[in-house]
Amino acid sequence: MNIRKLVLIGLTGSFGAGISSGQKIEELDPLTVFARRIESSSDENVSSVGIITGDELARMQRHRLLESLDLIPGTQLLSTAGLMGNTGSVIIRGLPSRYQQIMVDGIRVSDNTNPLGNFLGNGQLGQITNIEVLRGPQSVLYGTRAGGGVIGYETSVGSGDPEHQFFAEGGSFETFRTGLSSRGQLEDFSYGIEVGSQFSGNDTYEALSLHDYDQAFINLALEWQLDRDLRLKVSYRGTDNLLKTRASNVFGVSNSEIETETALLSANLSYQPNSGWKSLLTTGVYYENYRGDFGTSLYGTDQERWTINWSNEFVLSEGMTVVGGLESSISSFENSSDRSVDEDIVGAYANLYYRPIEALLLEAGGRYDDNNEFGGDFAWNLGAAYTLTNAGTRLHARASEAYRNPSRLDSEFFPSFFSNQLANPDLQSEQILGWESGVSQQLGDHEISVTYYQQELEDAIVTSFPAAGTSQRVNQDGMSSVSGLEISASGKLFVDSLSYRMAFTSQFDEEVIDLPDQLISFDLNYRKDSWTVGGGISYTDQAAYLAP
Repeated sequence: MNIRKLVLIGLTGSFGAGISSGQKIEELDPLTVFARRIESSSDENVSSVGIITGDELARMQRHRLLESLDLIPGTQLLSTAGLMGNTGSVIIRGLPSRYQQIMVDGIRVSDNTNPLGNFLGNGQLGQITNIEVLRGPQSVLYGTRAGGGVIGYETSVGSGDPEHQFFAEGGSFETFRTGLSSRGQLEDFSYGIEVGSQFSGNDTYEALSLHDYDQAFINLALEWQLDRDLRLKVSYRGTDNLLKTRASNVFGVSNSEIETETALLSANLSYQPNSGWKSLLTTGVYYENYRGDFGTSLYGTDQERWTINWSNEFVLSEGMTVVGGLESSISSFENSSDRSVDEDIVGAYANLYYRPIEALLLEAGGRYDDNNEFGGDFAWNLGAAYTLTNAGTRLHARASEAYRNPSRLDSEFFPSFFSNQLANPDLQSEQILGWESGVSQQLGDHEISVTYYQQELEDAIVTSFPAAGTSQRVNQDGMSSVSGLEISASGKLFVDSLSYRMAFTSQFDEEVIDLPDQLISFDLNYRKDSWTVGGGISYTDQAAYLAP
């Protein structure tokens, strides 16, 4: 197959009142929303967190989740066969999708009743503030399925006078994307809305003569300042996706039509009566419907997950802060093979941040979750960061343990035409123990970070074949190790208007899946008055992405 790159040309128009294009805007370091579950400064956390701003994504024309994280080291997102509309997967620090959690507007998208593939394949990033990646085990704040890390983003609202924008872009493979957005502030009410669609004919070839992907999307956020200390934000993100394919082989021609709908509704109520207490109450639902018509067969799934989380930050003294809360989720999943699962999880968590001296930050936390089917799980983390302010140096180290509980899809008996899955009532949660250490260094207009990580997966859930025509999900004895080195760099080159960003990952141990030995991405951007010109390059070493 002849692989060709997608080339895009865009056109944007806007109207309304606001800051003029040539006005210099003060650049601020982005805050992190997900490292503490409550907004905080990046240097007030020990976890490795990578942030790409919404402005950076717009400049790079990165509007899909699968193509937006290559500038964060240790992170790789993939689309099946590299084609738009296919299911996706994410790898963070050597662990595949089933060990990652995705949070959108404070609502959990992923759990163990349904894989992430459909959401990743159709995820779009219109109208977001930043996208963040927490790397390493994060179960203390985020519960099950956060052993590799957490990806999160939030829908943005406008500020100032309303502004309206129309955009359109098109390129090779009949690709186009268009949309209309509006955002602004009217006294104590802020809003943001974006509606649009995109299409791609993809890079087809003789054996795959049709691979058309069509998506319609809407992103909406409404925010009210109810009182000086009280703010309510309601958001909705939805997509309607259609993939049509035609493939040929020695057995003939096969056609398929796959429809996927996703919808996420969230409400966030934040309250800060004084400087010593912040409170955030989040509730919402994620819904996903999949319908596949493969000519000779039909397959469908329905998933619904409700989440409620109450997170609080208490300042106990000048150097001591505690983040703690309660969380509950209720999930239901069913497919056209007459399999259904209901899962309820209730948990509590607390994380302590302590500065005995200004230069030293200590972190310790724990969480307990109770699953209605598989009992309780516990997670913990310990970390420290030391800053040499005059030298521009920051050292950090962290150890943590996370877990991933099974579901009844893994443990119960299920008959099928080709193979029967045997029940395993003794199936246990997987444990992920990780540690990391690293250094960040400021060198004039440049910042360089280097981090080594290692993670051990214990009691991995795998498929065994005890007899012909049977399979069983079991806990594998022993440990599987993943390790690697992450390097990131950013800064200015020669003049303030020329900036760069680089991410490099070298993978060492690969005992969970086969991974590329090296990943590298580089982005260069020149900004002058109202003009922006940029470009980037990425390299991915060979890998099979299969279990060794």
